[in-house]
Amino acid sequence: MCDLYMKSGKEIQLKKTLFNIIGLLLTGAALYYLGNSFVSGTAEAGGLSNLLLFDPLLFTVSFVLMVLHLLAAAWSWMLVCSVAGAKISFGQAFNVHFLAQVGKYIPGKVWGAVGKISLSKKLGMSSSVTGHALILETLFIVAGCLLMSLPVIPLAAKQIGLGTTISVIIVVVSVAVVLFAAHPGAFRKLLKIAGSITGRDFDMQDPGFANILRLLPVYILVFLLQGVAFVFLARSFGMYLPFYPGVFLLPTAVGIGFLAVFSPGGLGIREISLVWLIGIIMIAAEPGQASLISIAARLWITLGEALAFLVAAIWWGAGRKENA
Repeated sequence: MCDLYMKSGKEIQLKKTLFNIIGLLLTGAALYYLGNSFVSGTAEAGGLSNLLLFDPLLFTVSFVLMVLHLLAAAWSWMLVCSVAGAKISFGQAFNVHFLAQVGKYIPGKVWGAVGKISLSKKLGMSSSVTGHALILETLFIVAGCLLMSLPVIPLAAKQIGLGTTISVIIVVVSVAVVLFAAHPGAFRKLLKIAGSITGRDFDMQDPGFANILRLLPVYILVFLLQGVAFVFLARSFGMYLPFYPGVFLLPTAVGIGFLAVFSPGGLGIREISLVWLIGIIMIAAEPGQASLISIAARLWITLGEALAFLVAAIWWGAGRKENA
């Protein structure tokens, strides 16, 4: 029996290792394609100087809006924890959310969650409650990104040759999926799926349909701030991206990257998706400009997250010293 258990454990570990290796290879291929697209586009445009039309004021506006997006993300974690049964302050939510954020760039897609569970324990939250909050957060991120992608779906469908009827059906089905995901029965099924992945049973109280619907606008606000900030970022690099449907592009790409479980932080997948989505809206864009803005968007939000991580580390350390 012990040998069978050890063999099963080794097989699971081997599968995880292979999954991570395949994920890194696919991420590398995506980054190579993005880099190659940028280099060839820059050459076609006649050099980087012809692409780099930078407006510091618009960039500052985009960065301020992006910081508001990050603050809203921390606020959403506080509210999710409240629904899961843990009352924490905004400061505690900010610290846990951004200290654990670095884990999303580690292959495996679980290290961000592991970080949140570990840090939340120090706040007095049980692993069960934190796991509950993480499952709810995943549900809201997917639902929020899906809702933000609805205005983009007809344009994307037209780009790949699908008719108007098909695009309308896709939109209707997407809305139905969001409503179904918010239903208590769907939450129980999500718990079973999470249990089968993690190898443990989650005995959690259903958060209630009303609570889920009440929190959904919060996540829409989180992604809307991100989308508006991205439009200003694109304009700061010389691309006059319209607010509609421009505000929906980055949240849609973030959702695609989030679902690409093999890619750490959606790296490469998000950027390629964003280049394609920009191409749908800005048909006459300069060659390489979409790639430049996509790369800039990754560095821009990573800079914001790094600053938030630094603030959280100082804040967390100061709080621990005060408690000691």
